[in-house]
Amino acid sequence: MKKAFYSGIFVTLVSIVLNFAFKIIASHVIEKSALTLYFTTIDIFTLTLLVLVGFRSSMVVSFAQIKNAQMIINVFRTVMFVVVLAVWALVIPFLKHKLGVNIHYWYLVATVIGLSVSVYFSNIIAMYRLYNIINAVTVLEPLLLLFWFLLAYFIFNIGGIQPLFIATVMSSFGVSIFVYRMKKKYHSTVSLKKPVIDEKALKFIKNSVISTIEFGSGIVLLYMVVLLMMKYFTIDELGDFQVVTKPIFSYMVMLFVFPIFRFVLPELSKLIHEKNFSEIDALKRWIYRYAFIVSGVFLLVSLLFSTQIIAFLFPPEYINASLMIKHLAFFFIFLIINAYQVAFIKASGAFMSALFIRLLGIVVLLFVFYIIYYFYSQSVISVIIALVSSYLVMFIVSLVMERKISKSLKNS
Repeated sequence: MKKAFYSGIFVTLVSIVLNFAFKIIASHVIEKSALTLYFTTIDIFTLTLLVLVGFRSSMVVSFAQIKNAQMIINVFRTVMFVVVLAVWALVIPFLKHKLGVNIHYWYLVATVIGLSVSVYFSNIIAMYRLYNIINAVTVLEPLLLLFWFLLAYFIFNIGGIQPLFIATVMSSFGVSIFVYRMKKKYHSTVSLKKPVIDEKALKFIKNSVISTIEFGSGIVLLYMVVLLMMKYFTIDELGDFQVVTKPIFSYMVMLFVFPIFRFVLPELSKLIHEKNFSEIDALKRWIYRYAFIVSGVFLLVSLLFSTQIIAFLFPPEYINASLMIKHLAFFFIFLIINAYQVAFIKASGAFMSALFIRLLGIVVLLFVFYIIYYFYSQSVISVIIALVSSYLVMFIVSLVMERKISKSLKNS
């Protein structure tokens, strides 16, 4: 598991370099308002498709326990079909007529379908624990995104916001085709059938719904910042967060937090099922050492070099993003440790407790923001302080729940 974990970090680092290159190039050739609108559109699509991504943890845990791929995948397919239709009918009109995304209707339709299919195959390879394909996709997706954007903008001279959506659609379908072909070498394709809803299927659906809301709540924290900035601050301040701060923070999460859910969660599920508590304790100590090292390096780099790095990579109008990054760096350690805590809680089967923690984080985010904004300062940093406060509270509550569950498991 540790070997796959470290390999995942390496390929994620390559992915981040490619993804960051895409954003840097786009920030120089695409108008700031158009680029901000594109990233906001993708955020809204991602937010509405969280029900699909949230199935991943439940699929991993359920497959490890019952090995019924037929039931799991067909239930997931049914949910995916309903979600895509709902997004098509409700979200796309909002983007066209309310948000004012000036692009042809079918670009948005293709984007929804492409992102959905990509999430579908990502969940499948996670369920089967095909780590080599997961790592390959981590690099392939941003590589294709960058390739199609450069091709559309510089070779075919397509202007405006169109090359961004072309790149998104083509990279999503490219990744899906790659995963489909590679997966067939390890597991045969599950036939499309109406799922049989028995007791195990109902338990899987229940855990999937809870896991979806829990996972979605974690992601919503970041998107709540976007929504608050859209309402209370200027387009320039929103652009600083969307183009610079959020990508950098998201890359740190992808690099050092997501591997915990990809690799540690399945391992914890196995160890808890086997009641191997000595290995669980050793794994926890390893995660804590890992968290201190990673967060310490991130904090030092942010404090000493973030302003210079942003000034070198981005146009001058994005320089204020460095202050946001410095604030986030102080609390990154709690995000890493909380990821392990939530993984342990979910691996033990306490999906509802994990959901409670995430919902509490959203409440804390909104509460702290409005207290600071209306009584202390109307600076854009108030949103960042609210975000890190929610991470801190989730860490404290998760620590209590983790110890309670661990004690209960050992006593049983």
